[in-house]
Parts: sequence; C-alpha cells; structure tokens
Amino acid sequence: MCGILGGWTPQPLSDQAINSALDTIIHRGPDDSGLICSDGVFLGMRRLSIIDLQSGQQPISNEDGTITVVCNGEIYNYREIRETLKRNGHEFKTSSDTEVLVHLYEDYGEQLCEHLRGMYGFAIWDSRQRQLLLGRDRFGKKPLYFTHSPQHGFLFATELKALRPLVMNTSARWEIREQAVSDFLSLGCVPQPETAFRDVFTVPPASTLCFDGRETRTQCYWRLDYQQKTRLPYRDVLNRIRDEIREAVRLRLRSDVPLGVFLSGGVDSTVVAYEAAQEVGETLHTFTVSVDDRDFDEAPIAVRTAKEFGVRNTVLKLDIDPLSTLETIVQQYDQPFADPSAIPSLAVSKLAREHVTVVLNGDGGDEVFAGYRRHMAARLSGWLERIPKPINAATAKLLGCFPSGRRSPVGFLTRLFRGASQPPGQQYLAWSTDRFHQADKAESWVGSKAIRSTESWLDEVISSDLRGLDRLTYSDIHVNLLSALLVKMDIASMAHSLEARSPLLDQQLAEFVATLPDNYRIRGTQLKSPIRDAYRGLIPDEVISGKKRGFEIPLKAWLQQDLRELLFDTVGATDARVNYYLDANFVQQLLHAQQMTSRNWATAVYSVLILELWLREQESLARVAPIAA
Repeated sequence: MCGILGGWTPQPLSDQAINSALDTIIHRGPDDSGLICSDGVFLGMRRLSIIDLQSGQQPISNEDGTITVVCNGEIYNYREIRETLKRNGHEFKTSSDTEVLVHLYEDYGEQLCEHLRGMYGFAIWDSRQRQLLLGRDRFGKKPLYFTHSPQHGFLFATELKALRPLVMNTSARWEIREQAVSDFLSLGCVPQPETAFRDVFTVPPASTLCFDGRETRTQCYWRLDYQQKTRLPYRDVLNRIRDEIREAVRLRLRSDVPLGVFLSGGVDSTVVAYEAAQEVGETLHTFTVSVDDRDFDEAPIAVRTAKEFGVRNTVLKLDIDPLSTLETIVQQYDQPFADPSAIPSLAVSKLAREHVTVVLNGDGGDEVFAGYRRHMAARLSGWLERIPKPINAATAKLLGCFPSGRRSPVGFLTRLFRGASQPPGQQYLAWSTDRFHQADKAESWVGSKAIRSTESWLDEVISSDLRGLDRLTYSDIHVNLLSALLVKMDIASMAHSLEARSPLLDQQLAEFVATLPDNYRIRGTQLKSPIRDAYRGLIPDEVISGKKRGFEIPLKAWLQQDLRELLFDTVGATDARVNYYLDANFVQQLLHAQQMTSRNWATAVYSVLILELWLREQESLARVAPIAA
C-alpha cells in the first residue's frame, strides 16, 4: 500500500517540489519513499510495507529498466501471476506484488488489468513506447486523480493534497467547480469521475488511461453484466456464494504484517470474520467498536460472535470529540465530504492501527447483495409504477404529516411513495441521500445558473437498460459506493497508515451475484437473502435476523449540542462562505429547522456545515505559495 504521484511536463519539476508533494501523503507510506525522474517524466511514491518488507521498494522496473511502475494497493493473486510469468521466462528481483505489473505489461500491454484481482491505482512508464499508463481497480477502491493541459502537461496523484502542489508548481490554476458544490449538496460527496476542482478528474474505475505526451485515451476493461440470469437452483447458488466468499477472504489474508478483521454485529463483517477464522484459526484478531448509545452499540453481539468463533476480540471504545474530528475530516478528505460515518471510521482506524497494519471489512455487501431498504422499494417498483403519480405524491404528503424518524417505518414509506413514479435521478435521491433536491436549489441557489441538476446527471449515469432491483444496485455501485463509501474508508484508514481490504467486493463474487434474479436476492421481506441463507447455521442467528444499524453517530443531537456553536459561528455568520452559493435567508431558515424538516434535515445541515468549513480551508490553502520548479 502506498501513495503515488507522477507526471510528464514540458518543464521538469524540481526534486524539491516533487518531494514536497510526496510529504503531503506520508501518512499513506511512512515506511519508505522512492522517486525517478527522466526527460520530464517522474514517478514517486510513499510506501506502507505490507508484502516483501525487505526488498519491495518502489519504483520497480523490468529486467532492462525500460518499464517502470509505482502502485498503490494490493494485487491479491500476485503469487499465481508470478508463477505464470516465471514459466514464461520473466525474472523477478523482489517478492512483492507490485513487480508482477511490469512483467504483465510486457506480455499483455494495456490489457494487463484483466488478469488482476485486487485494489489498485498504478502508473507504468514505458520508455520504449514513450507512454504513461494509469490503471484503477474494478470498483474504484483505490483513488487516482489526474489533470492534463497542453500548456502544463499531465500530472497524477493518489490524493488531491499531493496533486495540488504539483499543479501549482506548473503555474496552472486550481479553481473550485460550482457544479461540484451543487452535486455535493444533493449527494453528500462529489461524484466521480469529476472532482471539486476545475479540469481535475479521477481515472474511472475498471479503466486504464494512456498518455502519449499529447493526448489522453481512456479504456474500460470490465463491467458487471446484469442481463444474463442464472438458472441454478437456490441451494446451489448458496453453495457457490460460500465458495466465492471463502476464496475472496483467503486471498485477502496474504500479508507480511499483522492483520485483523473489523467485526460489527452485522451480517457482512461477521461472514468475513467467519471465513477468516476458518483459514487462520484462533490467532485471528477481530476489532469491534463500542459506543455509549445503546441504540447504535453493536459490541455485545460482536463479542459473543467472536467467542463463538473462538478468535481474539478487542473492543475499541470510541470517545469522539466532534469539533476536532470535523477539522480532521476537512483536511484529510480534500473535497467536501458529508457522510457522517466518516467520523467514527477515522476514530476506529486510529485505534485499530495500534494493533495491526491490515484489516478486512464487510464493505460492499449491501451494494452487491441488495441490503438497503431502498432495495425493497426497487423490488416493489413494478407495483408502485402502476399507481397514478398524483396518488403516490398525495400518499407521501399525507405520511409526511406524521412525526417520525427518517429510519422509522413511516419515514421509509414516505420516501418510498415520494420516489415512486419519478424519473430515475429523482427517485434515487428520494430513496437514498434525501438531501437537497432540484426544487430546494431552485429556491436557494444563488451561484451560477449554468449548472445542470444533479438529477439529470443521475439520469445519465443510471443504466436505461436495467429495471427494478438491477437498476438500483447498479446505481449504488456507480454512485454511492464509488464516490462515498469507498472514499470514506480509504481516506479514514490511510490517514492512520492502515490498509483496509473488502472481500465482498471481489470481482468474481460480484459477477456471480449480478446473475441472480430479484426473487433470489430478496426473498419475501428478507434483504440480501443469499448471503444470509448461505451462512445460516454457520454464524449466530442473532446476526442473521438482526436489524440493520449501520455505522452511525447521533448527528442530530451533535448539531443541536456539541456542534451548535460552531454551526452558528460559521454557517450562521454574515460572512459565511456558503452564501456564495446558497441564499442567506434560506440558510438561516435551515439552521432554525424552518426548511427541509420533512426530509433528511440533519444531514442537509451537516452538509452545509462541512461545505462552509471546506471553503474556509480552501481559502487558507490558496495563500500557500508553491515551491519554485
């Protein structure tokens, strides 16, 4: 695991400028660093040693030094690839997983990613062909940002905080995109492949990007296929799922440093812990979060589960200071990011790093297997679409009159009927984030009128070839998983030099689950039925049948207590930066709970607070002078 950066510029950057950029991501690689520069091309890295601790330094080159790679992430099937490459005559200088990339590139060129199982963002410099090749894993677990202009060249980095000083040292401008601000208010994150900054993008997931010194060319190498459905009996499906998960966990247990598993009271992490325990035995170390609020605390269930599995368990008591954690979020995430679960994710990563360097988690299970309540809404969408639109709208309005929490049955039904009969983009917002909709922005937005609605962008992203449950899981993977969940965990874990691995996002597992018909994935009222039924009798019944809690915090209470003074001193101030984008009167009404109370009020307010703090941070960074190239 590393932080990487590099580029190809008309005027070479100084080693001092490049090393200063590398220093901004030292948290990603505190163990080692490396840099090569040649003819305006440079590759740099900061290394967190996981595999081959002694000789796995980067950059790594092939036998004659003509192909060089830097890689952030892990290639889980590197041992199998290595043996194949050795039989083909390749010689290896290290035992690291990264070295297989240069030799795969020699044999397969830009198609090398088709042979990989892992999470990665890499860059390969081919001095013979004089081209840079960037690649990113299938789900986008590892980040990779880039920018390109004819005047300033091509630059890339694992994090925006490393890319920014490189850009500024080419005298290029670093400007905030208003469209990103608008989308953030709706989604709680900036949707990829664009970013919060003009002309800065992410390499799309499951894609390679080639730069030949003049132009960039992007190619997608993988897509989930929802069209072909299996005819296997349900029992055989369950056996196949256990086989796929077992293999995914086995591959992700490869490590030369201490490794553990995040264990909550939920199905996904429990399944991962079960399979890891079967492979490792009683030496497996699991980690469980404990909070004071009994409504959110899953520690008692997880402790009992660990005891049943016969593995070690350490309970990590979360004692969070919301004020200081918000400052960390703004600094670490580089873009406005308003998923409240980033707060406990940062805290638990810090505590876990005191014990291990690598953790396995259950991330992706809800997106792959359909585990959110909105997936039940999608399952019912065929029936809902037959109800006249005015009746759905009237039902939603009537239900909204009853005082209820967003996660209560009434709250769910309100959003269910509000999203019914709506176009895909509007429906997705109603059933997922439920923050700012276009109607809210029409009333409150004072920025540029040239921006498009977030709903119209979602309409383009959501596949028109899919319906019902397939369409929603596809949307979750390409929106919520990609730009929120994976970003949250990558930044939270790597901020503390902790590598997080997600077996339930293994591509072979996901490919198989995509072939399951709706009535296999949701049976009756049971969400993500295949993974529950596959492990029924193997993991505790209280986990199988337990209610979904999520990694949550008492956000509304914090906004009304711990964060209230900060909220009104910043967002509520006359010089609030959010007033560049939102009407000041609307913001005041929102703070005093006179706007958006029928929807996700707490997360809407939290989004505005994060935006305000982020805008202030950008002002501060803009005053930092670049290092002379």
